Amino acid sequence: MRCVAKRILIIVEGLSEYRYAEALKRSLPKDKQRAISVELPKPSNENGALQLLSRAEKMIKKAKRENNPYDSVWIFFDHDNQPNLDLFFQKLNKSAVKIAYSSICFEHWFILHFEDNRQPYANASLAIERLNKLWKNHFNQNYHKTRINHFEVLRNQRSLAISRANAIKLQAEKNETPMVDRNPFFTIQELIQYFNNI
Repeated sequence: MRCVAKRILIIVEGLSEYRYAEALKRSLPKDKQRAISVELPKPSNENGALQLLSRAEKMIKKAKRENNPYDSVWIFFDHDNQPNLDLFFQKLNKSAVKIAYSSICFEHWFILHFEDNRQPYANASLAIERLNKLWKNHFNQNYHKTRINHFEVLRNQRSLAISRANAIKLQAEKNETPMVDRNPFFTIQELIQYFNNI
């Protein structure tokens, strides 16, 4: 008997997240890839967290109307000091949408592949500066945001990053810090773990 692949939608904030999600999708067997859709909304001024959630909710309703519902819907984004995140997290609590999230930026997730870094970065530039040093030390080249398949390049360190991200998440949840104020905080590992169990 043939197993039906799970229908999954991932809506991403930017090109880095898009490439990472596509690489994650390609890591699965071909028969499972067909049911996974990775979407990068255009124009880019519609890529804020609230807009992504609104888009996800509309796509969920449309899929249900067409009798082809999603098994799982994800928004893949980072904090990056964008406005209205507190409202986003309030609305998210009433939604079935899941998040692959990094605070303050996606690059901090990459840093976890090299070290247990719990630095609360104020902005992406500071995290990128740290990542570039680690990248040069490890790979003897500069980090680049979009010219590298980060998912594949960092494959050997991924289990360490997942373990570190889970520990950071657990600590933040114990402290009961509101989601919007958690820095650092990650749920990207949950998307990866979800894919590992498909």
